[in-house]
Amino acid sequence: MKILWLSNKVLSKKDNGSTGTWLDAMAQGLVDSDQVVLGNISMGPVKKMTRQDYGPVSQWIVPSTRKFNHYGLPDAYIVENIIKTIEEFSPDLVHVWGTESYWGILSATKMINLVTLLEMQGLKLAISKVYSGGLSFSEQMACVGFKELVLQRCIWNSQKECERWGEQERSIILGHQFITTQSRWMESQVKALNRNSRIFHTDRILREAFYNSQPWQYSGNPVIFCSAAYPSPFKGLHVAIRATAILKQRFPNVELRIAGAHQNIGVRRDGYIAWICNAIEQAGIGSNVLWLGALSADKIVAELTKCSAIVIPTYIESYCLALAEAMMLGVPTVVSYTGGTSWLATDEVSALYFPPGDEAMCAFQLERILEDKELSNCLSTAARKFAKQRHNPNAVVMNQLKIYRQVISEGAGC
Repeated sequence: MKILWLSNKVLSKKDNGSTGTWLDAMAQGLVDSDQVVLGNISMGPVKKMTRQDYGPVSQWIVPSTRKFNHYGLPDAYIVENIIKTIEEFSPDLVHVWGTESYWGILSATKMINLVTLLEMQGLKLAISKVYSGGLSFSEQMACVGFKELVLQRCIWNSQKECERWGEQERSIILGHQFITTQSRWMESQVKALNRNSRIFHTDRILREAFYNSQPWQYSGNPVIFCSAAYPSPFKGLHVAIRATAILKQRFPNVELRIAGAHQNIGVRRDGYIAWICNAIEQAGIGSNVLWLGALSADKIVAELTKCSAIVIPTYIESYCLALAEAMMLGVPTVVSYTGGTSWLATDEVSALYFPPGDEAMCAFQLERILEDKELSNCLSTAARKFAKQRHNPNAVVMNQLKIYRQVISEGAGC
């Protein structure tokens, strides 16, 4: 089978802690199966379309841009190069990764008139409804810094951008017959928009470090790990900060270790992060919070295996890679019950849940883990059992190959 991906991830062996890292693992699994000739077109910091193969994977990078026409498409020369490359590669199937960018517009409008499989990732339409993360108007205003003034961007208009793109997402989903989802929650969102779509379920291959590491072991240290991929309030980082302030009353030496490329200096710092830093100082927990920066898989594993719990305070997730990786290592997890997170684990069995934005319940669940070794070990064992079944690399690849064959077969008859 000849498969072409349209993705937002330049495939690379370099692990810089960016999002979309599961694509590298999936690409390697498909190539190793010897049943797929794989190509990938993605966006990157180039001035013109550039060929940059990833081992046996044919790969092209198109210029990243923020300039789009009213159809949601970039400059015509970029689109023309994409169409030309697709025609020359001549795939049996085009696999569109996500509705967050213009890839799906090309296939939904039949500019790419080939058998196409749409893979759901994030959903901006859903994100727009909770983008502010429960922050009050005054709190949102306090998140406006020099960077936001220069870029004329704030929480409110970022939320509006998500809302506007949501209309494009509707069109993309309606324009595809074959769609894959990674959680029941996402399946429900797709079905609400396109009842006639043919939906397949997929899982993710995790990064190699999470399969090779020794599982988590109880230590009893009041160390909590938190990862937020974006400096956006819907990721709920402020909830983790507020929960830490509550926990300090019971555990004076509690430590919240935050992963993510958030701590830019001076005018480059996001206003939301600057506001959080002020909140940390006002709460008197400056010595309890450590910013780790962007971490590779090996470094995340090192952090997870030495903490007592991970907290995932997000307001919305279509899946949740951080939860999947924590479960694979068996790290006791406190996570908000929302979207894809509600599907990946079972409350009181493989994770402890709390309502999004409820810092008191978040702190309460974390305190239970910090105080109860038996509970921690039970959560760890159950989480690892679920994750090892769900993320078995061979099973994930075989399922993906099966989906490709079905879509190619059914699509050829349309």
